[in-house]
Amino acid sequence: MFLLGYLANFYKFVNMKRRGLIFFICLVVTLFCKKLEAQNAKQKYDKSFYLINISPDFVFDPVVKHEVDSILNLYHKTRNDTMRLYYLRLFSEGLEDPVLWTSYNKYLYDYSRTKNDSLHIFYTASALNNLGYEQQYIHNNLESAKSYYLKADTLFRTIHNYAGLGGVINNIAYIYQHEGNLQEAIELYIEAGKLFEKENQPLGLTSIYINLGDIYFQNDELDNADNFFKKALFYSIKTKQENVVANVYNQLAVVAGRKNKVKVAIDYYKKATAIYEKNKVYSRVSLMNIGLSNAYAQLKDTVQYVKYTTEAYRISHLFTDLQIKTKVYNKLVSMYLLQKDLKNAALFADSAYKFASQINYPELVSDAAYNLSQVFKQKGNYQMAFNYLAEYQRLNDSIHTNTIRNKIIKSQYQLEYNKKELELKADQDKKDAIRRAEKKQQQLILFIVSVGLFVIAVFGFIAFVNFRKTKKANVIIENQKLQVELKNEEITHQKELVDEKQKEIIDSINYAKRIQQAVLTGEDVWDKVSKEHFILFKPKDIVSGDFYWAYNTPNNRSVFALADCTGHGVPGGFMSMLGNSFLNEIVIENKLFKADEILNKLRAKIIQALEQKGGTQQKDGMDISLCVWNKIDNTLEFAGANNPLWLLRGNELHEYKADKMPIGLYLETEVPFSSVTIQLQKGDTIYLSTDGFADQFGGPKGKKFKYKPLIELLIRNSSQSMEAQKTSLEEAFTGWKHTLDQVDDVSVIGIRV
Repeated sequence: MFLLGYLANFYKFVNMKRRGLIFFICLVVTLFCKKLEAQNAKQKYDKSFYLINISPDFVFDPVVKHEVDSILNLYHKTRNDTMRLYYLRLFSEGLEDPVLWTSYNKYLYDYSRTKNDSLHIFYTASALNNLGYEQQYIHNNLESAKSYYLKADTLFRTIHNYAGLGGVINNIAYIYQHEGNLQEAIELYIEAGKLFEKENQPLGLTSIYINLGDIYFQNDELDNADNFFKKALFYSIKTKQENVVANVYNQLAVVAGRKNKVKVAIDYYKKATAIYEKNKVYSRVSLMNIGLSNAYAQLKDTVQYVKYTTEAYRISHLFTDLQIKTKVYNKLVSMYLLQKDLKNAALFADSAYKFASQINYPELVSDAAYNLSQVFKQKGNYQMAFNYLAEYQRLNDSIHTNTIRNKIIKSQYQLEYNKKELELKADQDKKDAIRRAEKKQQQLILFIVSVGLFVIAVFGFIAFVNFRKTKKANVIIENQKLQVELKNEEITHQKELVDEKQKEIIDSINYAKRIQQAVLTGEDVWDKVSKEHFILFKPKDIVSGDFYWAYNTPNNRSVFALADCTGHGVPGGFMSMLGNSFLNEIVIENKLFKADEILNKLRAKIIQALEQKGGTQQKDGMDISLCVWNKIDNTLEFAGANNPLWLLRGNELHEYKADKMPIGLYLETEVPFSSVTIQLQKGDTIYLSTDGFADQFGGPKGKKFKYKPLIELLIRNSSQSMEAQKTSLEEAFTGWKHTLDQVDDVSVIGIRV
């Protein structure tokens, strides 16, 4: 019994041990498998496929890997050099990861240098430009970046690629700007801007205007800075790149803050922040938080100030841009000094100074030196405080020297780039787009008709075969004849209906023309403005988008205007009558005789009437020249929306420019119109014109007439009577246009004092 019990207990023990052993073996196997899995996690990237050496520790973002694999599959399938270069450039400009971006740029550089034709030189120059960008913004090595840019500059000039050349020159200018060499920077910005304008590059023009606005801002020319940044916003929207628009919002916010328009600044900062957060551009999100902290500091809102400063520092751990890190650290120093936390203030001040010195940006070194002087001053170390304050003063004086300031102001007039020509080109682009849309519609109609004819032909063929095979051919033919006759009768009836409807429409438009002519100011009113005058008025269609208007007050004032509404034909006609009606209300009923105030009121009424609220809707409105002639003291007050005023005195013509914005919704923040007062002399001649005459295509080469020949024509005929001047203009216009279609409404007014 004892032996049996012992054996039973031994069996239980062995059985328990066996289960434990199995569990132990399973655990060991699991751990071993995990170890193998961990070892296999270090992938081996095939260089023959990926073209570059990729570390086994590198982990692809799934989306990026899918993109890279897709493009490389296409790359390996083609032997065409052009396509291979194209695929490599997709990597050189599209990859977010700095390791991959840099590696593929270097590969593109090596690959493109294998041949010396224009195509390979272009890609070599593009790769050099990108490698310079890497040195500037990833490694903060400005000298190395400049070296790459200069090599790219030489290659782009060799192949006359002006778009690429403009980008390189802009990058070099930006380095000069942040080294404090503003004179050289401005000259390069001017050169790059002309190239971007020539090549119609809105992204490049955006960058130029941002950099120029920054220079004015650094020299406290806030109005000029604001104007340049608003020009940058105009072009940035054309680029359709969200981060570019966000950058301009940031610039506008900084200027608004400096001008004490704090709520406007906060609004711009938050718009920029929303875009950068959406696109995960953390360095810029951090910078926007610094801007918001500055704005709330101006409002003395300490809670929000600390909140946004702290948030900027938190986000700064997500990026490596030393320029922005320096700005964040300088802001932290200010916050800790305010909180009397000298330990943290000293820590961040020292880091900011080291970062600024490393990237060699004088403005940031100056700010960091000033912060260190304040830290040492509060610590009681006056010698160190004095040393850093002296460095701050030296750098600050260097940056803001009066010679450079004068150079900047002088350069302003070189940087307008003939804005009127740009606007005219933009209008022409819009018209071309409409023509392309109409052409596509015609092609679609032609396609539908062709398909219909093909279907009819197929059915006709089937009918013909059936006719050959059936004994009832005569019956079928008779039926077909009958159907054709009925169809012809129906077609004839439909044509008569169409002709009738067309006649009704044309009659309606002609009636609208009579209404418009009745609304336009009559000759009796214009004779009271001046006995010597002419009005050249040539609508493109039956009704016109141009209109002229005048009113004589009982107190010896004459108010007159010439306007060009959006569109021509019926839509333009409606807008012209709306504008005419509002001018009657503003001037005649409300007794408003100040030129700029009339335009401000007219814009408000147009926006209200058309329910314009911004966004992507069409910006309807008008361009206008408006004058208030006080005949008591013989002065003329002029205000304009895009359209100027020309004053001919003797043989010399003076141009008074209009504000560069239309009557209608233009920018989110409305800018009041301005006016200028002119002392008239007897014999002076005033000319107003819309853009129709200058935009007309014609002549031996089918080109635009343009403004300069129009002005020369006015000067040449100025000694004639006003009626003879009108005849000369009509003959010149008809001769230039010849057999070509009139492209727009044409209006010119001349008034002799």
